[in-house]
Amino acid sequence: MKDSGGNKRRTVNDDDFYVDDVKSSSSSRASGSSKNTGGSKAKPKTSSASSQGQKKELSGVQKYSRKMHLKESSSNKTSSKKTPTRSTTSGSGSGVTRNISSNAAGTRSSGNATNKNAKLATEKYRTGRDRRKGRFSTHGRAALIFVFIILFIGVTVFAAMLSYTYLVDRYENPVYADEIDLDEETTVKFHIDKGSTTKDITAKLKENGLIKNEFLFKLLSKFNGYDGEYKSGTHYLSGGLTYDEIMVLLCADPETVNVTFPEGFTTVQIAERLEANRVCGKEEFLRALNNIDVSSYPFAPSDAGGRDYFLDGYLFPDTYKFETDSTPDTVIYKLLNRFNEIFIPEYYARTEKLGLTVDQLVIIASFVEKEAKVASDRPIIASVYYNRLFSEDLKLMQCESTILYIKRRTSTDQILRVTAEDLKTDDPYNTYLYEGLTPGPICSPSEDSIKAVIQMNPTDYYYYVLKNDGSGTHIFSRTYEEHQKAVEEQRAGTNNG
Repeated sequence: MKDSGGNKRRTVNDDDFYVDDVKSSSSSRASGSSKNTGGSKAKPKTSSASSQGQKKELSGVQKYSRKMHLKESSSNKTSSKKTPTRSTTSGSGSGVTRNISSNAAGTRSSGNATNKNAKLATEKYRTGRDRRKGRFSTHGRAALIFVFIILFIGVTVFAAMLSYTYLVDRYENPVYADEIDLDEETTVKFHIDKGSTTKDITAKLKENGLIKNEFLFKLLSKFNGYDGEYKSGTHYLSGGLTYDEIMVLLCADPETVNVTFPEGFTTVQIAERLEANRVCGKEEFLRALNNIDVSSYPFAPSDAGGRDYFLDGYLFPDTYKFETDSTPDTVIYKLLNRFNEIFIPEYYARTEKLGLTVDQLVIIASFVEKEAKVASDRPIIASVYYNRLFSEDLKLMQCESTILYIKRRTSTDQILRVTAEDLKTDDPYNTYLYEGLTPGPICSPSEDSIKAVIQMNPTDYYYYVLKNDGSGTHIFSRTYEEHQKAVEEQRAGTNNG
């Protein structure tokens, strides 16, 4: 298109998106006019307008801005360009030159305006694109949240249905421990240590192949309220049990066994009986006796003092209910607690009044336990050893049971007899060689033997011998001569007492 001055406008090709800038025709006409008027050729100027006549490839942003603001650009170009007019004075070359310069300046200003418009258009394009992108992201997040809510509702409803079905089934078909049948071929012992958590128990069940899914077991355990209800000890489980059956069995009382320790049992005999009843191992138990913490028990000895086992005499003989596969410490504390119940506070005061330590009293009680056959003889036998302990010239206890204690260390024969040779055995427990009491009790005395020492009445007896009439009673003597006479009478089969 030509403007009113005969110049070609800058055109935009919508198909190819490039700009054609053509030299103004007025410049050529001005050149011709110079020829006609002055006869001299005007030098053609290489202006910015001429350089803009080349084709330039536009970027996508520029293409968009050109399209969106074509009218605005055209109006800006039209207003910015000045229509060159011919000089009123024909033949005046200077007038033509001024017009050409004015036209070039207009073209440059038009280019500057176009660049500004292009920048504004670019910013608007980018802003629009970002807004559209933001709207898309917001819509996407909303869709994801909606899907998540639908899934959550679905899972909740499904879980509720399962829970309801599960509860109804448990209510209609309750599980009882005594009604669960174990498969004999796959039955195993499952021990729960004291203080074990549900997580510990679940891991151990998985390790033993009794369950497959730890998460499900823990979930059901919590759902059913079994957490914290599992009982320590040994339980029996087998393959093929449901998770509910396993939980019920583990919450039931563990396997227990009643074990009786007769009065006068030695520590080794107690350990052997514990092992025989599957409570704990013999050697394990004996090792624990010398390492266990007994600082909370006022009667416990301060040190081993040369005795065979630190707690000899304090493992109170009685009948106990133990869980199988118990720890030695658990068993020891149960026995010590029983001794603590028997040895009441009044006994401490009486022991001190007698001038004895608790350990000396228990040692004498262990002698009484082994020597006395009838209850009536217990206090009198206790007085004999008490008198000898505080005697000035008769410090040997001469207790035959201490010799038997020495012999039982190396013999399993329960029917032993003391020989003259045995009395010469060099051992701290040999009361025929070593004065005073033995390093420790020779057995676990009964409550009657302990009371016999605590409640004994003072006597002047220093000797005794068992009657051979089968009564189980003894003859007590004040002097050695009286004692020798009583011994000879019993050997002869006569009884004067």
